[in-house]
Amino acid sequence: MTNPLIIPILEYLKKQHSACSLIDLVNLCKDDLISLIGKEEDPQVILFQKNFFVMNALYQIQRDIQTEGFLLTIFPLEICLIAKNAANEHSLTTRDTDLAHYYLAWSNLKNITADDVNALFASFWQKYRAVDKVDAALATLGLEKGVNWLDIRQSYKSKVTMSHPDKGGCPEDFIEIRKAYEILSVSYRS
Repeated sequence: MTNPLIIPILEYLKKQHSACSLIDLVNLCKDDLISLIGKEEDPQVILFQKNFFVMNALYQIQRDIQTEGFLLTIFPLEICLIAKNAANEHSLTTRDTDLAHYYLAWSNLKNITADDVNALFASFWQKYRAVDKVDAALATLGLEKGVNWLDIRQSYKSKVTMSHPDKGGCPEDFIEIRKAYEILSVSYRS
């Protein structure tokens, strides 16, 4: 399906001399979005659908202009179309690729329910809150950034065994180690 928002968004991005936000683009396309959004009454689903249409258009643009000497960076608060050069030429990160695959698959828009949207938001916020705590969790387990999941599990098993209250360990330490493991499981296993 061709996204009708591609043309107005691309024109807007070409005129911009600075970055814009996702909210700017949703507002730019509000009239077009009214015709694209179904008669859904749940505000969360409507918000998801608006976001999906704009992000789909952005990732289609990003994909299509890669061979034309431009780069489109897509972050919620900073969307920017820039000319490629040696200094900014880079490949998409795994995060970018995963998001592009998600938003380019129209099946992710169809038949979305309020429960689905709430689950997506809950998952997002759980991961978002965990990111702030990753450094402290790594320190609790005696690890540094760049560690893999196997190292985290091994450190956790070692520390939890030593601090387990049934083995004479401190209950507070045991709880902190368990909490650190849960935080890291959200960031490293997902």
